[in-house]
Amino acid sequence: MSRKSTYKAKPIAEVVKNASDRAFRRYGFSQRELISRWPDIVGPALADCSLPERLTFPHSQKRGGSLYIRVQGSMAPELQHFEPMVIERINSYYGYAAVERLVFRHGPVPIRSRKTRRPQPILTDSQEKNLQEQLEGVTNPELQKALYRLGSEVLSVKKPEKTKNRRQFTRRGMGNKKTE
Repeated sequence: MSRKSTYKAKPIAEVVKNASDRAFRRYGFSQRELISRWPDIVGPALADCSLPERLTFPHSQKRGGSLYIRVQGSMAPELQHFEPMVIERINSYYGYAAVERLVFRHGPVPIRSRKTRRPQPILTDSQEKNLQEQLEGVTNPELQKALYRLGSEVLSVKKPEKTKNRRQFTRRGMGNKKTE
């Protein structure tokens, strides 16, 4: 009796996590979250001008390591001034004294894209009234708010239809000319 084995599809996030964990461990990062959450750990101002490169520990130890940080331009003295605070935040993030000192290296830091909030969509009175009428049956206020935001985004995306191209007669011998 032969058995057919079936493979379940793995979520792409799990596959990427396993592959990226090996790459991050190569540079001393046991957890990749230190790099991905760097702006949350040190704050957006310091994260814009710095980037952690690798984390090294003394031989056969997992605490008291050195974190190598690439620093942009003249921000090294500024970051050096905040070194005790940065070390404290990193260690509180890890939950133990993982980092003992910071080593700064000058170099370019990639520009981080910041999330910007989009302005509230502008609806006409008729669109707003129509949306309110459609949401009257929703009893949960949080759900109603979320649906209203979604509906206003969808309705505001609709743009007025373009007028069709038509030919216009001109008097100066130009013949028929298309207008838009």
